[in-house]
Amino acid sequence: MPGHHHASATGKILHVFAHRFVVQTKAGAILADVTPHGLDHVTLRVGDTVSLEGESKPSELKVSRFTLKGRTVRIEHKKPHHHHDHHHEHHHGPADPEVVLKAAREAGYEPAALPRRKPKHFEVLGKRNGRYAELHIELDGHIRKTKPAASRDPKWERTAA
Repeated sequence: MPGHHHASATGKILHVFAHRFVVQTKAGAILADVTPHGLDHVTLRVGDTVSLEGESKPSELKVSRFTLKGRTVRIEHKKPHHHHDHHHEHHHGPADPEVVLKAAREAGYEPAALPRRKPKHFEVLGKRNGRYAELHIELDGHIRKTKPAASRDPKWERTAA
């Protein structure tokens, strides 16, 4: 594809913003993206020296290989959805928190705070077996990610029911 080429970079992580992060390389600072899916497989820590390979976009490096301390993780990038992909068309409808809360309950979690809306998913604080978890649930009710959460996490304090 024009304008996109394979690139690699090595440097130290300066800043982390969810699945995007800034790496200081010999050539300067670059913005890299491992995607939310990639975050399930790699841990981004400020100060780590990483080697990255991926597709260079005008704004960032889409990381497809992430190497830290000699361990390489391959990250698959989901291709953008195109019109022939019929089973994803319902993604663009209005987001219904009820769908998300129902999905959380079906997974055994009791929602403990109001869902927080993100562009493509909701974050829900759920409780199961006495433990809290942050659930990332897509608009169609697919649970994309769960991670342990503290009930006293400041991010949830104001919404805790």
